[in-house]
Amino acid sequence: MKRVTLIICAALLSSGMAFAQQKKSPKKTTKVAVKKVEAPENVKTAFQQNFTGSSDVIWTKSSSGNWIANFNNAEVKTSAEYGGEGNWVATRTEFGTNIPEGVSSTLKNKYPAAVVKEGWKIERSDVAAYYKISIDDNGAAKTVLLNEAGTITE
Repeated sequence: MKRVTLIICAALLSSGMAFAQQKKSPKKTTKVAVKKVEAPENVKTAFQQNFTGSSDVIWTKSSSGNWIANFNNAEVKTSAEYGGEGNWVATRTEFGTNIPEGVSSTLKNKYPAAVVKEGWKIERSDVAAYYKISIDDNGAAKTVLLNEAGTITE
């Protein structure tokens, strides 16, 4: 009797583990169309004054209520952020791996084996402009902040 009870318990335990290991089917996802938004005229006017000739601008609104314009400026991905009154808040320019020479030489001196993954120039209304560079330094992913002179400001 003990042997039968032991066999039944073992069978239940192993079947429970087998069912726990089964892959669950992925849930079906539905795509939601993003609603196109338009920035207010005062924000658009301020944007055009700073970035004349920029076309194909896609506007989004941040959770903080600021308006963000995503566009290409001289073939470089750029986003500019404006407050609701049309005041400039920040600009973020993506350089990819083509970072300026002063920044590149500082990175080579500090991290000689590092490989640049991507880089951005960030200009904000409240601080001096700086560069944010993502690197791979001997298998370790790092983000380095540098000022315009090329000095690391971590």
